Amino acid sequence: MKKIKVFSSILLLMFLILPLVSAEITINQQPEEIYNLGETISVPITISTKTEKSDFLNMELTCEGEVKSLSQGIISLKENGIEDRKIILPLEQKFIDNMKGKCSIKVLFDGKSTSTKSFKISNKITLNAELSKTEVNPNESISIEGRAIREDGNPVKGFIEASISHANTTHLTKSEKVNEESFSLSIDIPKNMAAGAYILRLKVHELDTEGEITNEGFLNKNIRINQIPTSLEIFFGEKIVEPGTDLEVKTILHDQTGEEISSTTFLTIKNQKGKIVEEKEAETGEFIKFWIAKNELPGEWTVVSESGEFDASSVFRINKKEAIKIEILNKTLIITNTGNVPYNQTVFVKLGNETLRIKTNLGLEESQMYRLSAPDGHYEVEVISGNSSLSQEMILTGNAIDIKKVSGGIMWNPVVWIFIIFLLGFVAFIVFKRGYQRTFVGYIRSKVGRKGKKKIERKKEENAHHQSFSLSKSTLVNPGNKAEFSLSIKGEKQNVDVIALSIKNIEEIHSKKSNAKETIQEIVNFAESHKAVTYESNNIVFFILSPTKTKTFKNELAAIEIAKKMKGILSHHNKMFKQKINFGISLNYGTIVAKQDRKSGVFTFMSLGTLMTAAKKISSIAEKDVLISEKMNDRLRSFIKTEKHEKKGISVFSIKEIKTNNEDYKKFIRKFLERQEKEKPNSKDQKKDK
Repeated sequence: MKKIKVFSSILLLMFLILPLVSAEITINQQPEEIYNLGETISVPITISTKTEKSDFLNMELTCEGEVKSLSQGIISLKENGIEDRKIILPLEQKFIDNMKGKCSIKVLFDGKSTSTKSFKISNKITLNAELSKTEVNPNESISIEGRAIREDGNPVKGFIEASISHANTTHLTKSEKVNEESFSLSIDIPKNMAAGAYILRLKVHELDTEGEITNEGFLNKNIRINQIPTSLEIFFGEKIVEPGTDLEVKTILHDQTGEEISSTTFLTIKNQKGKIVEEKEAETGEFIKFWIAKNELPGEWTVVSESGEFDASSVFRINKKEAIKIEILNKTLIITNTGNVPYNQTVFVKLGNETLRIKTNLGLEESQMYRLSAPDGHYEVEVISGNSSLSQEMILTGNAIDIKKVSGGIMWNPVVWIFIIFLLGFVAFIVFKRGYQRTFVGYIRSKVGRKGKKKIERKKEENAHHQSFSLSKSTLVNPGNKAEFSLSIKGEKQNVDVIALSIKNIEEIHSKKSNAKETIQEIVNFAESHKAVTYESNNIVFFILSPTKTKTFKNELAAIEIAKKMKGILSHHNKMFKQKINFGISLNYGTIVAKQDRKSGVFTFMSLGTLMTAAKKISSIAEKDVLISEKMNDRLRSFIKTEKHEKKGISVFSIKEIKTNNEDYKKFIRKFLERQEKEKPNSKDQKKDK
């Protein structure tokens, strides 16, 4: 009975409470996982009630503990009423301030509430970009292409901004629109922008209706502005040089901002007649000294400097210098012109209490003697002229103080007369000894005759040996720019680059019919098309790059390109043909004396030092490869990376890598290829002629 009463009470209580809790909120669709600022969140809900209700529909946005309340208007429901609504939340600063991160939305109506699942509000944009280059020269451009995607996966509608900065200083800025998710822009580097490491900063952003930044992304790229030479300048210690002193001169290679670049330069000094008197290679920024002789004529000389593709010239002046040397020998005053112009000044001679004057008229290096006389006694003689003076005590004899010009010049010197008398005596002795003379001369002649015969016989043997060799072994090549070696030559001294090709199986090539000779001739044609001259010695073919032929003192890059091409041609031949060519290639640098015969066109030279022998030995060591001498390696350091080897007691270097990013090398290769393109039609015509 008691149980029935309790159950009845509960039912009565439920019927009393149910009408009070009649509203219900249902979320029909949960928000997306990620939203970016600028988007609008729309959450559909359904509100139902058993009784008639009217109240505000509110929502609360909660992000990382921060809460923002927003009203969604008033909802009025009749009894058992149902209404569908969408909770609208624009993700803009004026509605949500700066709220972002992990968030949720709570919906409230008539004391009833319900919440969505968690979602993320983000302001991030992912940025990817590719640069056309990371190393750029002044006055060039960098192209930038990329994509920008918001974190919610939607395309960006905004702007991309690129800036170049260094040490927290921004130098350049460029802005473009982002087309959906892709962008493209280009930045021009000023011609005077300093060399160094820079940061290319990329920033992409979107704006809301109020012009405030909503979403943004960043990306940094490292770039380098190259240091390039722009001008060459010559500096003198003094532009007016005194004879008998050093000329001090240096060259400075400037970059795009005027800063100095370390490099090498080739200096040529020409006298006032335009004749080359000195050629020297030096480091830029360092003074070199050149001695100006005491008797060098006054006038303007020229200094020409070459560094890479840049050259400069400037003039200096050798000053006029009047100077004499004063000597007193055996009562004779000798005045010698040691200046670089005729000397016609007055010379004062103090002799006792009198001062005498001498009117001089001396040409270059000319001397004049004067005889001093005075009443017998001891005198102090003082000679003065300009900055030159001499004081000397001597004993003089005579009737009066006087100075007389010695017309015979140096012939008045007693020492000279003694020598002449001795010489005449010797001649007289020989004349009286004719018999001895005949015997002596006959002996000399007979001895010379025997030696001469031996030399002639030895020469004949050498010629016979040479002729037998020439008959048994024909030459390998037919050069167009032929060079001939000479043991004695009068010509111009110059530094050259030498490529030596050693054919190690030459007898096999001569004895068998093959196209090996055609391959070697192809190498000769290629080298000569780039101004090399060809000299053949037994199994070695030398290619000489001489300033006389190439019209430049910088032939190292041409030498290495010829050597590369040479190796490529020979390697290709050995792959394609049965008859192999066993070869070795060397590069060397040194000095020759050369002469170009205008009539015959033959280039005659004499090697100085070990230039040719070293090139020959290194090429014989090389095994189907290119080896470089120590001198050549020093000149090519800025263009190639090498590895040192010790072979048969010789230090040689093999090429590991060519620095193709070197600006001088790039320019050379560009011109090298242009020359090859120009020569292609000619080569075709030559083949047709053949």
